[in-house]
Amino acid sequence: MQIRSIASVLIGVLFLTLTGCGDGFRIVPYSGQVTTADGKPLEKIFVEFYPTAGGPKSIGETDAEGKFSLKTVEGEEGAVAGDHKVTLRDTSILGDKFLGRAGEHVDMTEGRKPRIANKYTSVDNSGLTCSVSEGASTVFKADAK
Repeated sequence: MQIRSIASVLIGVLFLTLTGCGDGFRIVPYSGQVTTADGKPLEKIFVEFYPTAGGPKSIGETDAEGKFSLKTVEGEEGAVAGDHKVTLRDTSILGDKFLGRAGEHVDMTEGRKPRIANKYTSVDNSGLTCSVSEGASTVFKADAK
């Protein structure tokens, strides 16, 4: 009888491991908008959500209406449910150029200035937070430099 109990426990642990239920986080669809302080939509803002309780970060980029939808860095639509720290980066200063690994430390801004304050690029200094839950969305109002 004891061997059967141990086998049942091992099969249960194996099942949870294979199905991913042991990850401890849930991904939910999430979207929002980034605007200027006076409410004008900001296009080409790279948005990153960092879950405070662990799990993959999520990213998105705003469209012409300042709207974004998040996708985890692992490719799932949405973000980890729960609290996040948020960063914003103005990618419009890069033009239409693609930055790959070789170009990460190259200044390709050609003298252009970001439309939002630099503080938003740091997860520790941005001051932006968000609680992600199913069916919710957020509007971030970014100050100019």
